[in-house]
Amino acid sequence: MKIRWLIALLGVLNVTALVWQFDAFARWGWGPNTAREPERVLNQIRPTAIKAETPAAAAKRIAAEAAAADTTPENTPNTAPASAPAAPSPAPSATEAPVVKQRTASPPSNP
Repeated sequence: MKIRWLIALLGVLNVTALVWQFDAFARWGWGPNTAREPERVLNQIRPTAIKAETPAAAAKRIAAEAAAADTTPENTPNTAPASAPAAPSPAPSATEAPVVKQRTASPPSNP
């Protein structure tokens, strides 16, 4: 008999917690804490620069970039005679090298 009451009490507590999560008690000041670290949103650097894509879309994009790179004039076959040594390709200049931006300061950590 006692276990039946315990199970009923746990059921009522579970339903109460669920109703509380859906802000049913918010008008009386008993709502859940909805503030979720807004300073992290303010610390973002260009969040629109991030692009998410599926693995299939990434494979298509990489294949298209590889095909485009194969058709550039730099990758055309060398028409020099076989006896002449091929000239080494020059190193890429600073303007052609990929630019990697690093974050200069980390956001403050929360204690």
